[in-house]
Amino acid sequence: MAVPYNSTIASYLDGHTHVKKDGTWQIAEDIQVKHSGAWRDTKAVYVKSGGSWRTVHDGEHFLFSYVQSGNDASEFNLASYISGLGYGGNLIKGCVQINAKRQRVNLGSFSSASKVYLGVATYGSIKGRGGNGGNRGGQNGSGGQTSVYSGGTPFILNNAGVIAGGGGGGGGGINGQCVYQNTYTYGCMKGSQCEGIDQQFSNQNGGGGGGGAGYPGGTGVHGGQNGQETGGGGGGGNGGCGAQSGGKGGNLGQNGQNATNGGNGAGHGTGIQGINHRYEQVMYGDGDIRGGTSNT
Repeated sequence: MAVPYNSTIASYLDGHTHVKKDGTWQIAEDIQVKHSGAWRDTKAVYVKSGGSWRTVHDGEHFLFSYVQSGNDASEFNLASYISGLGYGGNLIKGCVQINAKRQRVNLGSFSSASKVYLGVATYGSIKGRGGNGGNRGGQNGSGGQTSVYSGGTPFILNNAGVIAGGGGGGGGGINGQCVYQNTYTYGCMKGSQCEGIDQQFSNQNGGGGGGGAGYPGGTGVHGGQNGQETGGGGGGGNGGCGAQSGGKGGNLGQNGQNATNGGNGAGHGTGIQGINHRYEQVMYGDGDIRGGTSNT
């Protein structure tokens, strides 16, 4: 039975045996040996080359292939996908290929002996959700979402598209207060008219923060604009008298802006969290990653 991905990806993942059938070399998914009259699956196959034993076939890994062809503004969770295929173990080998827009990819925490190829096509992207803007009154924005996460699963990266953390939401502007003075007359001693001054106050609203860029973009509030797929939304305006406008939401992989004397713009999502588990780069390699990388 053939492996569920093409020969190029199979060569990256390694540990596959080729057999010649009808004049054509094919990749074998399973290799069995006959022992005590019964055929049994092999856990691994080794050959001795140059005086050293080397592995030519990994037999214990669960093989899989996931290819996304349509846009999907939700997280792809590899553990959930593998579980849905009926496998409950921790040793996997396979392909996650993103050929369209995807909100986030969570590779999980599979065994350190696992191997996952993560590919992003030139017309594909993995973008975290944008953070929401902060409410007026000086509230802080919310953070952007990480786009790719590995808590331990080893992966190979081929990024021909965009991997980007969501932009942070902008901070909310402070509210202000207007002061008005009214002059009035009133009857005073011996029928005279005297003048008095009356102070009145009215509250003026500040603007809310703009939403951060992402897929989907964050929500802008109190006049702040929603974030778009690549650009953060502008902050809401103010009514004067000391009120301040909201901060702009961050672009992809960028922090949201602070509001003057008001709420703080939030931090951006990380492009790849768990870069220490990337053990190889092929073809386009890291490519366009926005929002940086971090270890787990």
